[in-house]
Amino acid sequence: MALLLLASVSVVTAAGLGTITAIPSSDPGMDKRYDDTYRILANNDDDVDPSDISYSGHFENDYPYGPTELNARSQSPSQMLRYAATQDVYVRNLGDFQAVPYRDRWTRYADIHSYQETQFLRAHDKNTYDGPTSTDGEWFVRVTSQYGEWQPVYNAEVRWNPDAEEHYVANPEGALVHGAYYSNTIDRNLHTAGQYTQYAQDPDRVAIPIVNGRELYPASDGASMSRQWGQSDFNIVRDAWVGVNHVFGGVWYRDSYVVGGAPTRGAYVSFDHRAVAPPDYSYEDQCRKKHIHRWTHTHDNSTHTHTRTHWHYYDRTKWAEYELIDSSAEVTSVRLDRPGFSGDSEWAKFGDTTWIAIEDPSSTPLEYPRGEYTLTATLQVTSEVESRWGITSSRCNEWSRSSTDTYTHTTQYSVPVTITDFDSPNLNISVVHVDGEGDDRLLVTWTGDQDLPHDPWRRIQVDINGKVVNIDSPWRFYGVSRNDGVEVRTESGSSTRDVTHTHDDRWPAIYHYQTSVANVTMSFPHQQRSVTTQRWGYLRTVDTRVDARPGGAPLPTGVDDPDNDAPTELYRQYAVTLNSNDLETGETATATADNPFGAEIDQLEVSTKPYSPTVLRLMEINRSATGQNHEGTLMLIDTNSNFLADKTITVTQGNETEWTVTTDSEGRAPVTWDGMSLRARYDGDVWDTGPGNPYYKGDSILYLLPPGTVAFAAAGTIGQYISAAINNTFIFVEWLALGIFAVWYVRMRRRTTKRGGGKET
Repeated sequence: MALLLLASVSVVTAAGLGTITAIPSSDPGMDKRYDDTYRILANNDDDVDPSDISYSGHFENDYPYGPTELNARSQSPSQMLRYAATQDVYVRNLGDFQAVPYRDRWTRYADIHSYQETQFLRAHDKNTYDGPTSTDGEWFVRVTSQYGEWQPVYNAEVRWNPDAEEHYVANPEGALVHGAYYSNTIDRNLHTAGQYTQYAQDPDRVAIPIVNGRELYPASDGASMSRQWGQSDFNIVRDAWVGVNHVFGGVWYRDSYVVGGAPTRGAYVSFDHRAVAPPDYSYEDQCRKKHIHRWTHTHDNSTHTHTRTHWHYYDRTKWAEYELIDSSAEVTSVRLDRPGFSGDSEWAKFGDTTWIAIEDPSSTPLEYPRGEYTLTATLQVTSEVESRWGITSSRCNEWSRSSTDTYTHTTQYSVPVTITDFDSPNLNISVVHVDGEGDDRLLVTWTGDQDLPHDPWRRIQVDINGKVVNIDSPWRFYGVSRNDGVEVRTESGSSTRDVTHTHDDRWPAIYHYQTSVANVTMSFPHQQRSVTTQRWGYLRTVDTRVDARPGGAPLPTGVDDPDNDAPTELYRQYAVTLNSNDLETGETATATADNPFGAEIDQLEVSTKPYSPTVLRLMEINRSATGQNHEGTLMLIDTNSNFLADKTITVTQGNETEWTVTTDSEGRAPVTWDGMSLRARYDGDVWDTGPGNPYYKGDSILYLLPPGTVAFAAAGTIGQYISAAINNTFIFVEWLALGIFAVWYVRMRRRTTKRGGGKET
């Protein structure tokens, strides 16, 4: 059973999931709070079927059916609730704040800035956008935020300006732009560590994070003191624990945190303890006093003294009293170290729960060479106890003594940390842009170990005069809840509370990021309308060279990422054709690259070269009368009639049998085929052979065997005169040639029939 509390509104029930609260809609002008938006950092919870969520606002169909990326300040609070409830949410950049919305924010349309853009979309049932409509129900209106994301406009009155020939919002004072108040994951970590450490100096109780009924951070007892009257030693400190909630700027990957070596890194360290004094103690026994009787008598004129000894026993009480004067806990050290490391290991304290890898007081980041380390937090608990003990009795000797002593208990918690270089200096990326009409080609080459603990990259963005191509790495990072409850222990007993996911909750879930592995992807995104150079198109993969196949990273139960289970490939080389309606040449490309830790990768080379056209011909044709084993020679040259050697040409005969031939030093390749047609194509170069060498574009031909003795010329080079207008030119030319042949055949038949008929007459 799972309990999903999203907001305090009407309740619906989902089979097998208990009570589910409906997600509220956005009422114009009302700043509603949305509970549980931080559930996006607990991806290992139970996902809910979208049909089991009650939501009556706009964007009712906005339920992703697969893992979705958390963008910076783009989702609305209700949208974030739907994502968190129904799917798992990941991030790609560990250096971002990962903002989380938690409350509506309404802004008058009149108060938007001049750089924000307004968009008007006609409202109809074919439009995939289902936001709030204008007052007449005819338009969807939305504006860009300062981050470039679209925000819906409520209560907009839309009119037409005939002079400017554009629509406008006629009621800027009454129209409302919907946004959100955000917090971020750094604040969340500080809040979580602060909540668990809030009562750390209170010796009467301790709050211990638990998961599946066990302690997340092992608790220990200590600060042993001796007791009076033969009692055993007593541990004053109970349930002391210290934990590393998260190493910020890092991610959990294969049993270790992976972080960049610079800039400054740190950890959120929470702790707690309770302390008790030994119970009062007393017991009854007896003191023994010697009693001597003496008497004298005379015998034989001598006086003798006699004694007799015996003991008297009297009751007495031996007692001991203990009082806890004070108890306090302090994290005395957070160290990142490994055997043989001679650098600075001690981190500096920054606030109550944050420790940073800087040199105090200069704030210079500590330097760590890449390698395997251990991060250890040390907690010391100091307790002061007053002891009083003595004897009370009516007949025995009475006395009392006292002393005040200090006792300490030390406990540690360690996590493995893998340090990699922040700027990936051992990773080199080359991007070659091949410029052409109608399509361009990108050739990307990686050199270096791209695995996450070594030299990872996150995104390469290529800009070709406004055409933007994004190349994304396989790394995905899911926030997962590390505890599902908290146990509060006192001397009298304990109680357990569930953790929560609200903005300002009492017992928040502790989380950290864990790695999932997907696949390298390329996209040709549509940019903002203001970017006039954007050309819309698509990408087609030409060839790849795989460098490594890292297996999927282990994920907790409940995190559903199917890509993590599939074969994953990191590429050594990747070639892609960028098809667009851009017929310009003479373009240049620029590119940027970064890694998951938020650093730019400087080892990025970008170059541009034009396509060099090629011409493919079929010559020296020797047709066979049987229709089998026709012979010919394919020749491939450039526009200057230079022979192109060692090029692979794909040949297909009429029955779709396909094979390849390779040109010799004179650009020739003999070919033998069967049937009425021969298709041949040269796909062009795949990989760049150097800055000074041309990059050859492909060409193709169709040859149709003419019937009888009538010669029929080959269709010839087709790539030059219609390639800009028709993508699949080969199919077009083939059908065009067949059509020409059909017309010719019909006409020849008609002429033959007429001649034959005349003679018979």
